[in-house]
Amino acid sequence: MLFYLLEVRVKNMKNVLSIAGSDCSAGAGIQADLKTFVANGVYGMTVITSLTAQNPQKVKMLEDVSIEMLEKQTEAIFDVMEVSAVKIGMLNSKENGEVIYEKLLKYKAKNIVLDPVMIATSGNSLIKDETKDFLVNKLFKIVDIITPNLDETKEIVKIILNNENIENIDSIEKMKNYGKVIADFTKKWVLIKGGHLSNSAVDILMNKDEIYILEGEKISSNNTHGTGCSLSSAIASNLAKSYSMLDSVKKAKNFVLSSIKNSVDFGEIAGTVNQMGEIYKNIDIEKLY
Repeated sequence: MLFYLLEVRVKNMKNVLSIAGSDCSAGAGIQADLKTFVANGVYGMTVITSLTAQNPQKVKMLEDVSIEMLEKQTEAIFDVMEVSAVKIGMLNSKENGEVIYEKLLKYKAKNIVLDPVMIATSGNSLIKDETKDFLVNKLFKIVDIITPNLDETKEIVKIILNNENIENIDSIEKMKNYGKVIADFTKKWVLIKGGHLSNSAVDILMNKDEIYILEGEKISSNNTHGTGCSLSSAIASNLAKSYSMLDSVKKAKNFVLSSIKNSVDFGEIAGTVNQMGEIYKNIDIEKLY
């Protein structure tokens, strides 16, 4: 009976696609997405948009794949695979964004989660202004949810309102106000991530009609490389498994919290979240094989 149940589960496993950049240190990007998919019981597939030479401290080099390679990767998946959800991470150029936009429309992709990788932790822009404009004015409107952090939220509102004088987000009230601007503009869900607030870890999930204040435990840790990628991938995994948007986000928040608590410490440099940590704690790997 146990063997039969396992066989049924594997046959019914949902396929989730990550469209993002590669992180050779495996803390973020495609590599973090794949680990998140495994930990959440879905089958992960990838379309790589860019190669990076990076570690948890800095990005040393970035190189986009060719437009043709981006197109062929996307077609190779959608032509023959059933895709139950899509996570979009770093799109380094407007041209990359245009390809993904066209392919998602062509294949009628569903359950699309977009992590708008725009601003580094240092506050510096990661992508060009024309790419940001394309994301906001085109891609945001065909996805199901976007998951910006506080700096990215501010940047998005600047673009929507065409106003450079947008204040920093330092309160839950401002998170609500800025989130409403985005939700009204996109007509989609937005999850404003409040992990960088000074005294709380509150996230706000909202669309033009609903708002949910999601409290969270704030953990003091330097080992947080990959949290944003893991959160958006976990949301996509849950949507693929037919959870509601609210439940998908709640479960994803719990997953990331667990991944931080079980993080990998590299010693002198900042570490990374450990998506498989809770599973390793509950399974004796040495007895499996």
